[in-house]
Amino acid sequence: MKRIAVVLILVILFSTLVILTKLESMIRLERKIGESIYAFSEMTLFNVIHWVGMLASTGGIVAILFISMIFFIIRGKKFIAAVMLFTSVLVGNILNKLVKAIIARDRPSFTGHLEEGYSFPSGHVMVGVILYGLIAYYLIQSNITVLKKKWTILFTCILLFLIGFSRLLEGEHYFTDVIGGYLAGGTLLVVLISIDHFIHSRFIIGKEKTIQYKA
Repeated sequence: MKRIAVVLILVILFSTLVILTKLESMIRLERKIGESIYAFSEMTLFNVIHWVGMLASTGGIVAILFISMIFFIIRGKKFIAAVMLFTSVLVGNILNKLVKAIIARDRPSFTGHLEEGYSFPSGHVMVGVILYGLIAYYLIQSNITVLKKKWTILFTCILLFLIGFSRLLEGEHYFTDVIGGYLAGGTLLVVLISIDHFIHSRFIIGKEKTIQYKA
């Protein structure tokens, strides 16, 4: 029930953001925020953030996806986790392109260059939240210490924040595009975690209980 409530809240927030985006009620503020952040993009200090943002690019996502799939299969024999990770990226990409096509919001133009495709929601952020959030979830579910679980959550939160900030720093998205990516990615992440819980409780744990009963 808690996960359903979280999904509903995220959907409501995302829907509200879509309406505000379509009405362009915050476009002036967004342009000011975007221009202010983009002004720092050439500073050496922020080059690190650019590289962190690459972890959510197409190449970065594909590389991390297959590395994590191999890790979970070999290290923990978690084949379901590998399948869920692959499915999450596939579904996330499809939904992101679908929503972008529906909203059809142009990219920011204040940077002097235009990235191809639509802007809302940020694909880097949305798919990044789904993939890295799901990886963190499976790591937390494994047999690691409480301290390591806390560090996993902290590291994932910082990583996702930097990915979102990098999209603003590079002038590729408006502020609401990034927020929309977090909300859309978060919604799908909770749904995927719920599906994983259902699979394990209904099939894996149930099967183990059946085997124990027969023994």
